[in-house]
This record gives sequence, C-alpha cells and structure tokens, in this order.
Amino acid sequence: MSSTRDELRHVMLGSLFTPEVPLGSTRDILITCHVSATGKGKLHGSPECRTLRSAASVNQIDVPFGEAVARLCPSCRWPLPTNSLILPLGAAASEVDSLAIRLDRESKDEEDLKAERDAAIALAAGEYPPRATESGDEAEKDDDEAGRDEEWERYDRARNFRSRRHEHWRRLHSYLTRSNEAVSEYPFLAPWADGLQSRLATALDEERRAFAALVQPIRLLEAAAVRILPEP
Repeated sequence: MSSTRDELRHVMLGSLFTPEVPLGSTRDILITCHVSATGKGKLHGSPECRTLRSAASVNQIDVPFGEAVARLCPSCRWPLPTNSLILPLGAAASEVDSLAIRLDRESKDEEDLKAERDAAIALAAGEYPPRATESGDEAEKDDDEAGRDEEWERYDRARNFRSRRHEHWRRLHSYLTRSNEAVSEYPFLAPWADGLQSRLATALDEERRAFAALVQPIRLLEAAAVRILPEP
C-alpha cells in the first residue's frame, strides 16, 4: 500500500546530515530528489524550492542516500515514510552534532571571571555575610545598614552564581549522556562522534571543578544547622 500524507514525515535532511556522518546501511536507501535538467547543483526535496525557480526544467530522480548526502539542499524537506531507517539515524546524528554547538559557546569575559572570583571569596567565608557588630552612633548605624545591604546582595549573587554553574554542569552532562546513548544505538557513528565527545568530556570536567571551587562543605553544613538552632 502506498504511503499517505499522514504516513510521511517531511525532514530537512540537508541540515541533519553532512558527508562526515557515517550512514551505515541507510546509504543504499533510495530517496526521491529534484534537480535541474543539467543534473548539476544541489538535490532538492521539492520541485518548488526557490533555488530551482530559475531552472528551465526540473527532473525527478531516485538517488542512493549515500550518494545524495553531499548535494542535499539545506533548505528543503524530504517526504519520508515514518518507518524509514533514515529518521532514527537522523535523530541520533543530531544528538551528536549538537555537541559542537555547546563547545562553540562564547568564552567568559573579564566581567564573568571577576564575578566568579568574588563568588569564590564570599562563599569561602560562609553562606551569609558575617554578623555585624552593633554601633551606638546613629550615622554609623545608617552606614552599617547600607553596607549590610550591599553584603547581602553580594552573597545572593554568589549563591546564584554557584546555582547557575551547577545547572550548566548538569546540562552539559545530559548532552553527553544523550550522545552516548545515540552512539550505543548506532556504533558505526563512534569514529565521527569520538572527537566531539572527548572535547565535551574535557569541558564537562572543567565545569565540575569550577563548581567544586564554589562549594565549601563545612560552610554549607553550618548554614543548614542555623535553621534548627534556637534563636539567641
């Protein structure tokens, strides 16, 4: 029985696959492509692709996926049966390829590094500002209160910084885990994925160590104990 529209998925193959991605047995699957009458240029998933509008005529051809992948139009969607083996492989390749985006994130600027250093210094002293000493002078009291407000803001920033660092570390870990699961499902992806995974593992360890530098177990224990101590 031929596939109906509901049994098809329209996929941007050109953005999922590059010639570097191992294809396994899917390389022999025929996909229907549209190309200009000269047979040159990109292969398209639809004859309506705007880059084909200038062509005098368009031909429809069936091409093995492995031969087509280097010429796939990045803007076109190909109608594929929902049981096509290309679909789950594309999802696995996407999980691995997304690691490159995580690795290309912007490096920290000087302001970020300064905030991290200040957070480490603050949290090394405790989770909260040290207790203030009482002053009998009213003007000094006002100054002390203003200073205390600034200190509380500083410690709030430090704790928030640590929380964001932890979230980022765990997020990177989830990306690496998903890519490992993809390679486990398709072992032939391993040679292609290894470089990206190794680089992310290195970045992950750097994030772990950066988070650990913001954690002072004894200070966390003291802060937790404060909640159950009687009021002075």
